[in-house]
Amino acid sequence: MMQVHVEEAHRPMESETSAQSRQRKVLFWAWLILWVAGVFLVNVVALQLGERLGLSLDLTANAAYKVGEETKAVLRNLQKDVHIYVLGTPDRFQGSAYLVQAQRIMDQYPRYSNRVRLTYVDYVLDPTFTSRYPNLNLSQGDILVECGERLKQVRLADLFNYTYTPAGVLAVESSRAEEALTSAILYVTSEDHVRVAILKGNGTADKPAFTSLLTDNNYEVAEVNLSLDELDSSYDLAVLLAPQVDLSEEALRKLDAFLDNNGAYGKTLLYTADVTQPPLPNLEMFLKEWGIIVGDGAVFETTASRTYRYQPYYPAAEYVSETYRDKLRDPSSPVLMPLARPLELAFKARDRITNEVLLQFSATSAVRPSDAGQDFSPSQAKQRGPFPSLVLSSKRLYSSTGFTQARSNLVVSASSAMLDEFSIQNTSLANSEYLIKMLNDLCERKDVVSIPPKSLAGKALSISTAQASILGILLAAVLPLAILAAGIVIWLVRRYQ
Repeated sequence: MMQVHVEEAHRPMESETSAQSRQRKVLFWAWLILWVAGVFLVNVVALQLGERLGLSLDLTANAAYKVGEETKAVLRNLQKDVHIYVLGTPDRFQGSAYLVQAQRIMDQYPRYSNRVRLTYVDYVLDPTFTSRYPNLNLSQGDILVECGERLKQVRLADLFNYTYTPAGVLAVESSRAEEALTSAILYVTSEDHVRVAILKGNGTADKPAFTSLLTDNNYEVAEVNLSLDELDSSYDLAVLLAPQVDLSEEALRKLDAFLDNNGAYGKTLLYTADVTQPPLPNLEMFLKEWGIIVGDGAVFETTASRTYRYQPYYPAAEYVSETYRDKLRDPSSPVLMPLARPLELAFKARDRITNEVLLQFSATSAVRPSDAGQDFSPSQAKQRGPFPSLVLSSKRLYSSTGFTQARSNLVVSASSAMLDEFSIQNTSLANSEYLIKMLNDLCERKDVVSIPPKSLAGKALSISTAQASILGILLAAVLPLAILAAGIVIWLVRRYQ
């Protein structure tokens, strides 16, 4: 009987233990399900945030993987829908740090505007896509920016700046992916476009780097032969690059009519001189009427610190006017004016024409005459600086109250080589930025952006020739001698203590 009672006494306790065990199992599975669901939910949220906001951290000094404030402002103010087509799959932008950077930049555009759509297109497997653009020569990696009827093609090669290595190999120097893409968006969404006439004939120089610079900055560029074509009012800017043959009177009348614009003004002519030009009496008279005289000979610099790589005929110009200098990202960057001719002002102001020197060669510059012999030395130079190197001549139309109502401009450069590739694409020089700032202002452009290129390499040490010499002496002589002297002093002190 005692045994029976004991077993009956333990039964409620066993039942209670079994219920607690089942309860613990239920709680365990409930917590497990909630934990799995929580992890899944966190991953979904992180994925969505990563696609919309980008959760990667950019530790580069120049924020190379992020779009800048100018681009964000453009995207915020978009009033039209823009579609960006990338001709290639995302894995096409692998294998190179600069390709990865370009893709990261492109992927951010839809995040800052719901009016932007980004689509990667494998156009090799989709022939119907290429049929929509029969007039374009499409290549793998190209980018098409489309808004309504307007279209801008950005080639993959246009996303980068290039330079030659000491071994002569072409290599990527920096990325301009953000600048190229934002400029393309402005191009297709803007109603105001500036047309440029590159004047041909008369042996004019060919400057493809400068033409590319204009195109990259949304100028519509066309070639116009002064002898055969009309330079009509649809063009805002005309460019005459170092003609080797004198212009006819008819061609000069076309230039006069272009700048006069039926009395409305508002046009600009850019002229560049070159040391290889022969005398051009008709063109020189035209320039003199605007108050600018192009002299004979080649300008050279006697101070090494004002030259490019110790080459005296590759002088850097000094900023005279603050108008465009202060618009530069780095006003200390020089403008290179290689193989230049001396300029002179015939007058500063006459009638409705005013002349302003924007850039000049230094007081230590001089001129080598074109007929100088092989034994010419700098001490023989009769003309010495300073000389104007870039002059802005403006003919103004005044209102009845005396304010400028309109103006046409003639910009004369002493150097055509300032537009060469090594001058335009050198990021240590201000040539490209200065020219674009000036032309944007003279053409009264509003829809422009200025986005610096992004380098993924270490920062370049931009120093003058004189600074390089001083640094070389310090590192090669002064510093080793100082270390040697310090070692001798320490040895003597320890020796005789």
